[in-house]
Amino acid sequence: MPDQNSNTQNAAGDNGAGGNSNNQSATPESFEKFLEAQPEAIKGLYATHTAGLHNAVKATRQERDDLAKQFKDLLPKVEKGSEAEKALTEATARLELAERRAAFVEEAVKPEIGCRNPKAAYALAVADNLFDRRGGPDWAAIKAAAPELFGQRNAAGNAGTGTDGQAPKQDMNSFIRRSAGRE
Repeated sequence: MPDQNSNTQNAAGDNGAGGNSNNQSATPESFEKFLEAQPEAIKGLYATHTAGLHNAVKATRQERDDLAKQFKDLLPKVEKGSEAEKALTEATARLELAERRAAFVEEAVKPEIGCRNPKAAYALAVADNLFDRRGGPDWAAIKAAAPELFGQRNAAGNAGTGTDGQAPKQDMNSFIRRSAGRE
């Protein structure tokens, strides 16, 4: 009969991967570093899985760029002061605003920025004009103005999470009572 210490050690030390738990439990710096360490087969699966997303992003960006170019090409051809000129100017401004907002959010969700609420951060940046000379977000100023918008996300959880306010059907007390023949 094996001793209890070896069972406890085996249960605590083996993570189900059948080997080196120290290697498995270390959290990589970033997803890119994690992916670099994977075998070629895994990298290939990941590339295949995300290829459609990459193509959709490229196509959307190309459509956006084409639309912006069409607006800029049409604007000089439209009669000055006309309703069409006003509509084109307004549409161009909305397109540039949407592009600026998308670029802001794309940068805000990067792990090194650590923004928890990109929508609120963008609203703050616009309201307080927290952009640099080139129009990019001044992250240091945004973080100084609202530090609560940045940092690691906390897991939303409490003792009743997952039970919908109901007592669990299988709990340890019930198990012990059943084992003792009292339930």
